Amino acid sequence: MASLPGLIVGAVSSFLVFAQANAQPLPRDPRVSLPDMPVAAMESVGPDAYGRASALAEGGGSPLDIALAIVGPFDGATQHVVQMNEGGEAPSSARILVLRDGLLDDSVRGERWDIVLGRGGAGAWSIRDVKRSWRCWRGADTDRFSAQRCP
Repeated sequence: MASLPGLIVGAVSSFLVFAQANAQPLPRDPRVSLPDMPVAAMESVGPDAYGRASALAEGGGSPLDIALAIVGPFDGATQHVVQMNEGGEAPSSARILVLRDGLLDDSVRGERWDIVLGRGGAGAWSIRDVKRSWRCWRGADTDRFSAQRCP
């Protein structure tokens, strides 16, 4: 008659062989982080849409303050702001990426803003480029940002 420890070792060994033979790869997490979300296209935003931010830039505002003035108030679940400066201690340009998700809107789930600022000789920032795209709650492109308005 086999001892109890011998039976346990045999049962565990049999289970491991069975588990290895029937192992299935774990499914990949279908969620993509917001900064890694694909962008199909973006829409350029004209200076007339962010006049207050232009005045803030000319008045010596920081890149972050300028970007937040461009995108306006936030009413949603998640907001990511990424600032990338070029030029060390005294950056000559800055790119600010603002990602918003879980907006309290029945059609628009999220927004992506790409903002490029340049610094002039006097040290004040100027707005060089602003682009915007949307992510919808429903429709064909719920898995990416697009320049198409949400249905």
